[in-house]
Amino acid sequence: MGTKDDYRISVLRPADDLVVVQASGEIDVRGSVTFRERLFAVLDEQPALMVVDLSDADYVDTYALSVLVDVALRCRLEERRLAIACSEGRMRRALAATGLDQFVATHATLDEALGQDAAS
Repeated sequence: MGTKDDYRISVLRPADDLVVVQASGEIDVRGSVTFRERLFAVLDEQPALMVVDLSDADYVDTYALSVLVDVALRCRLEERRLAIACSEGRMRRALAATGLDQFVATHATLDEALGQDAAS
């Protein structure tokens, strides 16, 4: 399992109503607290779309997945859009295990997530 120093969270604002949160490394139970705080702080800014980029995340435990479920529920309640970028494989299977991929747009890359939004 990772430690607090094993992951990074970056917040990018490429457009007025768009925020990209990039998480890299291992997000375990200790990191999930910060992960939750950062994601909910971003939601407090009321972006129309938030993309969570897990492309560089090596590991996300069940606590971090529950944070994503909570963020997805809040986005749905507040009529905002959420997308998740992550490659095929273990991370995508984890999203499927929670059912999150059934009601949140998931994309193989950040570019795809951003491009999909531009097309809609």
